[in-house]
Amino acid sequence: MLKVGITGSIGSGKTLASNFFKELGYKVLDADQINQRLLKTEAVIRKINRSLFNQDSNSLDKTLIKDIIFKDETKKKTLENILHPIIYQMMEEELKSLEKEEIVFIDVPLLFEAGFDKLTDYNIVIFTSEEQQVNRITIRDKIDKNTAILRIKGQWDIKEKMGKSDYVINNDESVEDTYQQLSDWLSNFKKVGQGYLNEKKVYKIKTKK
Repeated sequence: MLKVGITGSIGSGKTLASNFFKELGYKVLDADQINQRLLKTEAVIRKINRSLFNQDSNSLDKTLIKDIIFKDETKKKTLENILHPIIYQMMEEELKSLEKEEIVFIDVPLLFEAGFDKLTDYNIVIFTSEEQQVNRITIRDKIDKNTAILRIKGQWDIKEKMGKSDYVINNDESVEDTYQQLSDWLSNFKKVGQGYLNEKKVYKIKTKK
């Protein structure tokens, strides 16, 4: 089994790539989905409320949590220290049950920042311009441009992630174009195997003229 990480910056189109592989029948372990399940678990909710708000409550204010992620670095780290080890362990356990799979994809927004790349053999980063990110985030999250930029700046620079990844897929154009890049990548991945992967270089980056 080869384990391939998928990551990117907010609004870059990471989910688009994950959905592409899901549609082809590949297993995708999604950190965001696991995170959402955990935030419905009473034990986790109580731990978060005690650690962040000094409250013993089984009700979680998700709007407040979202604000914390982007505005309060200390509480953000506290939240991550609660959730990330659990998500990591759950992914480890699920990977054991998928050992017979040819390829398993691991979708984690903070793949490198949180050390989830320890689970992967190779990594893909989904790239798009900051302009595209801002456009997508403002529409998706119904926020203004300045807030969108602050959210982008609150994460690692995408160039850092590109430098740590084995391949970069450019999602700056159409969905069809991105899907074609992913299809081409997958074809080479399966056909040439590790020799191809060990080249450790960008698969395809297109820049606007």
